[in-house]
Amino acid sequence: MLKITIPNNNVAERNYILDVMFNEFLGLDFKVVENDDCQDWIIELQNKKIVTIKDTFFSKYPKAKEYLKLENIPSKMEELDIFAASFFMLTRWEEYVNKVRDKHNRFPATESLAYKQGFLDRPVVNEYVEMLKNMLLELDSNLKFKTRDSKLFISCDVDQPYDCTVENIQNLIRVGAGDIVKRKSIKEFAKRVRRYIFNKFENYKYDENYTFDWYMDVCEKAGIKATFYFVPTSKEPQNGCYELKNKKIQNLLKYIDSRGHEIGVHGSYQTYQDKEKAKLQKNMLDDTLSSLGISQKIVGNRQHYLRWDSSVTPSVLEYAGFLYDTTGSYADRPGFRYGVCYEFSMFDILNRKKLKLKQRPLIVMECSVIDKSYMGLGYTKEALQVMKDLKQKCFKYNGSFSLLWHNSHFKAKEDKKMFEEVVQC
Repeated sequence: MLKITIPNNNVAERNYILDVMFNEFLGLDFKVVENDDCQDWIIELQNKKIVTIKDTFFSKYPKAKEYLKLENIPSKMEELDIFAASFFMLTRWEEYVNKVRDKHNRFPATESLAYKQGFLDRPVVNEYVEMLKNMLLELDSNLKFKTRDSKLFISCDVDQPYDCTVENIQNLIRVGAGDIVKRKSIKEFAKRVRRYIFNKFENYKYDENYTFDWYMDVCEKAGIKATFYFVPTSKEPQNGCYELKNKKIQNLLKYIDSRGHEIGVHGSYQTYQDKEKAKLQKNMLDDTLSSLGISQKIVGNRQHYLRWDSSVTPSVLEYAGFLYDTTGSYADRPGFRYGVCYEFSMFDILNRKKLKLKQRPLIVMECSVIDKSYMGLGYTKEALQVMKDLKQKCFKYNGSFSLLWHNSHFKAKEDKKMFEEVVQC
């Protein structure tokens, strides 16, 4: 067992990052000793050899939460020791002290130190873990570390399972009028009417949003099961266009479950700062599955629009009863928001405690790369290479590559081709 001696300040923060790096990532047993006279991180191996890592951050701010200030964001990661740097990335305290937000109240990737310093596309925490591992092995070649297998997580946020414009006759009339008057396309109006009629009989061959059969086929061919995150209720604005009580949604849930794929919560637009709504929505989906005779339990979540508050949302989701969340990417850029491709326990930075909730970092959302409102790379070789490179970087560390591709984002044949290539590469 290792003995790690730490200064007697920021103890909760220090214990958290040591537990994640040594226990969760490296699989090593250790004990922590607090020492008033200690100035650095001192790691004593079982053979009595010692690694000392200079403390460059926490001891500068000895009072609880004193470090949580905008001016304390480092200008570059090299200013921090590997533990403080890893804590910086995994807790995202940067996003709490920097109040810049986009129109959806999200912290933009372009505001992050990782983007500004050009390492958003690098799993820097994995690099720190490897550095630490090599240092320890240099002193004790008999150390045994946790072994990992690379994993591919494919997931779908079910915002619009069907064409919402043909959900009911009112929508059909309203949008159909636009086809004729604004878009001057009788052909498009006729297609919409056909879609409306066929959808009424649960025949979705003309509905471009209903891609679930094909989606699961591709995943199963690759030997994996996808996860489909459903919005439990769309009564409030900025959400989906369905309710769990809808018969066709219930049929879809049963069909996904019958093929062995996972079902999770796509926390509505309003839940990321509201623990009661988050809990209610998890219970709604759990109860719906139970009423349909589906035995799987809801364990995972992803927030709608990737809305996230690093100071609140982790504790909100823990309170709601989720075991993991996979919101962990920026909307405007793909990459390593948390600097890591391993699942890890989250930390409540305001209440200063480690949570049971795990973060399964999302690495790529398709529209972050393709859509004009974000990177805008379209269906190019460059876009495909961005996704492939990030996947390869995850697999380099035997980590997990998590890809989000919406069921409603297969309207171009290039979508399907790119999705298949990323899954299979």
